[in-house]
Amino acid sequence: MVWIMYKNLIRGLGICMAVVLAGAMVWGTGIQVSAQSNFNSYTYDEWDDSVAAPASYQPVFSRNGIEIGAGAFNTPQDLFMDADGHLYVVDTGNNRIVVLDAELNLQEIMESVRMNGEEIPLTDIEGLYVTEEHVMYASQTSASRVLVIEDGEVTATIEKPVSSLIAEDFIFAPTKIGIDIYGRAYVLSKGCYSGLLQFDVDGSFMGFFGANKVEVTADVIFNYMWKNLLSDAQRAAMTSILPIEYSNVDCSRDGFVYTSTVGTQLPKSQIKKLNPLGNNIYYALGNAEFNFGDEEFSYTKGKVNYPSFMDVKVDEDGFIFAIDLTSGRIFERDQEANLIGVFGGMGNQLGTFQTPVAVEVYQGRVYVLDRGKSNITVFEPTEYGALVEEATILYNNGLYDESSAAWQQVLARNANSTLAYNGIGKAYAQAEEYTDALKYLRYSGDKYSYSRSFSKNRLLVIRKYGPFAVIGLVLIVIGVKVAKRAKRRKKDER
Repeated sequence: MVWIMYKNLIRGLGICMAVVLAGAMVWGTGIQVSAQSNFNSYTYDEWDDSVAAPASYQPVFSRNGIEIGAGAFNTPQDLFMDADGHLYVVDTGNNRIVVLDAELNLQEIMESVRMNGEEIPLTDIEGLYVTEEHVMYASQTSASRVLVIEDGEVTATIEKPVSSLIAEDFIFAPTKIGIDIYGRAYVLSKGCYSGLLQFDVDGSFMGFFGANKVEVTADVIFNYMWKNLLSDAQRAAMTSILPIEYSNVDCSRDGFVYTSTVGTQLPKSQIKKLNPLGNNIYYALGNAEFNFGDEEFSYTKGKVNYPSFMDVKVDEDGFIFAIDLTSGRIFERDQEANLIGVFGGMGNQLGTFQTPVAVEVYQGRVYVLDRGKSNITVFEPTEYGALVEEATILYNNGLYDESSAAWQQVLARNANSTLAYNGIGKAYAQAEEYTDALKYLRYSGDKYSYSRSFSKNRLLVIRKYGPFAVIGLVLIVIGVKVAKRAKRRKKDER
């Protein structure tokens, strides 16, 4: 009886303390607490198990077309932020392009442009790109062309190319478009499985670029083996196995072309970084394959929910942001495929989505277009998220001591951060303090960096203590020989 009373007393005190602490947190942090609680924040440990982590980004506000003053959006398909902070919303269902500023204030509504002296409506626009010279490339899908627009005037078009590489029955249905630093255009065409269509500055067709490969799954292997047993007529009647289609493209300032893919079941096909030859060079350090999204997959009725990345964006510091339509989450990784942060999710609260289709980044803010809610949500980095990005940038710039100090601050806020252990370990390795580097790399899960530091540490140990070991061995050999001779002399004297 006494024990029960004591137990209830302890439980009551615990509840009171929890209430007080919760009240203090709400009082101290205000809206940020409620904003961050709308989705889970996590990272992965060295065994690729998810563990809790502070939020890297938090939602600031969201606005729909009515709140902006442009009227309700109707099936918006794309976002683009130009260098001056103008956000272009492709409002496909309303046949218009809505221009906003960085605070989502209305600047302009474009419903038509001039072409050959006539006004033509902006019907069925599904993607656009705006250069630093304010030249707009708009993909008019149903009209099978890309409009090149300057000051409201169509100065050129990109249409179905005439080439031996293009079949006569090929339907050119451009959806998304990117322009690289050299002025070349990369166009996604609906139903095209040969990769991006690449066009030169003058609009001439250069060829297909960076095609996806057919995923080697169990079904593909079975169909391949089965086809070998069939006749030519039976094989021709079977369904063809095609590579997965790209969903979006981003041409970054580093000169590379980044692509996202929907419906993939292989980790290496999710996000690609294509070099000028069209080869994917985006790999995790020491590991050619990795999941850009979650390491742990969820299941629905026994089936795996594979990620489907709808859009990808690279900011000026090289951080890669991609939207997973399956989970509604935005994943941020660096150029070495390290997971920087995860935010967002499916839901109706601020910071969650129904059908996220596009992402943009400008001056640290992340803008997400939700086709399901017909609105735009703005995220800002938290103190923790900004600290992780700062530490990564310092290390990439060769400021290893400064990056180590920043990673120590990250570790103080999140003891589960394998990225912090990795950053500190690499900083020690750059300073050739391999003993300390191994202490941190052991908990980072980075086997490649640990192995390199271990090898270099072993070499330093050999160089430092090797001569003494050799001298000691020589002395031992000499001592043994002297002892044997002394033993022989004693025998001879007897």
